[in-house]
Amino acid sequence: MDTKDRFPLLRKILGTLGLPAEAIDDIIERILDWLSTKDAPGAGAPAYPFHLRDDFLSPAELSFFKVLRSVTGQQAVALAKVSLGDLFFAQTGDPRKNRAMANRIDRKHVDFLLCDSTTMRPMLGIELDDRSHERPERKARDELVDWVFAAAGLPLLRVPVRQGYAPVELVALIQPFFGRNPAPAAAEPETTPPQATNEAMCPKCGAAMALRTAKSGTNAGGQFWGCTNYPKCRTTLPANNAT
Repeated sequence: MDTKDRFPLLRKILGTLGLPAEAIDDIIERILDWLSTKDAPGAGAPAYPFHLRDDFLSPAELSFFKVLRSVTGQQAVALAKVSLGDLFFAQTGDPRKNRAMANRIDRKHVDFLLCDSTTMRPMLGIELDDRSHERPERKARDELVDWVFAAAGLPLLRVPVRQGYAPVELVALIQPFFGRNPAPAAAEPETTPPQATNEAMCPKCGAAMALRTAKSGTNAGGQFWGCTNYPKCRTTLPANNAT
């Protein structure tokens, strides 16, 4: 029996949760792998067939990364192949829609990410585009990624693949973005997350704000509104800003 014909009821249930077909296939394959490789009690550690990949970065990506790292200096930290799921979250007011949105980006990454060297807050995403990006399916993927970055307010720079990169040219491309990075994250609340309230809404992600009390610091004992999406969203407002 073909893998795609296995567990039809489970596939239907997963489909109602908003998971795309590729994510459902991945879940089914993991279940089948687990069932086929499950060891008997006391058999010891399983012998997983994993090996280190030699193509984590392609030659073009490695060349670009070396130049990128050399020109950012102390201004930013350059990271490679960062998952979009670690960068963004969805807030629609509907948990099911949030999961569906998250599923659309959970298998995607940005080629390079520049972060503030002090706070590690993302400043700029960079995609290195080769000829594969001319294919229809890649164009659809690129359009989605573009919209995700735009919606979150994080700049995304697309750079064509070349045999080599001149540091001066790369500096000219990325320097304009260093002054437009997203607003700094709010300070971490000094209390445990309370229950949600509908008295205030987060101006950043639209989630409910909760009234919190600072436990230490100069505002110890004072109240403030904190986003219930913390720590994904660290927005805070003065207690008198309820809307």
